[in-house]
Amino acid sequence: MVRILTTRTLARSFAALVAGAALGALATPLFARENGRLSYRSNAYDIATGRYVYSENHTEVWQDGRHVYSDVVYTAANGSVLAKKRITFTRSRTAPDFQLEDLRSGLVERSRAQGGAFQVGFRKSKTEADRTSVVNAPAPAVVDGGFDYFVRENFDTLAAGQPLRGNFVVPERGTYFACRMYKTGETTHNGRRALQLKMEPENVVIRALADPISLVYDIESGRLLVYTGKSNLESAPGAPNFKVRIVFDYPPEALTLR
Repeated sequence: MVRILTTRTLARSFAALVAGAALGALATPLFARENGRLSYRSNAYDIATGRYVYSENHTEVWQDGRHVYSDVVYTAANGSVLAKKRITFTRSRTAPDFQLEDLRSGLVERSRAQGGAFQVGFRKSKTEADRTSVVNAPAPAVVDGGFDYFVRENFDTLAAGQPLRGNFVVPERGTYFACRMYKTGETTHNGRRALQLKMEPENVVIRALADPISLVYDIESGRLLVYTGKSNLESAPGAPNFKVRIVFDYPPEALTLR
């Protein structure tokens, strides 16, 4: 059954989805191309106040030159664990399986490839029932942390100023939406040349309601450096999501080549 969506609801889903996708940022240092692990961190700061609110602690696992999965642990400023996520890339790099669990509220969001479609699920809290559905998203379909591979596989297109379009699966709403991304300029970040991108829905009405999403990517390595927009985490159980600027901190070997 297809759920009826308001434009405001879909706009909120857009921002949360892009946050979840962008924050699955992937790195491919030389040592990890065979077997190994790579750990790095990103810090989230409240857009309005600049206050540090949480960190994301990423661990990538590589086997036989393939990125198998990533674990992300979201940790509050006081050290408590807010949420955990696993993104599994064995089926697809741009449409991976994933599950996010918020340990505060019991919120769960997930997607798993099923033939040419996606079996998705969402639970708002521990006391609410799990909602499941099958999403038939046309190619190119993008799921959660697969966003970053989607960008990197089309990096030269974006750098040349050409827009990139994809269909993003939204487990919370049991649907997908079309979006576009395009270059807005170039800048420097910590002395490195960087590409500035904007992400927005194709639908003009949803676009007018959605919070702005901006991204900064390292030109040399193709790594995500800065994300600005709505977080994929609630600021408190049942409350609106954080609005954050997230800055990624990689080990030097992760910024060597794309």
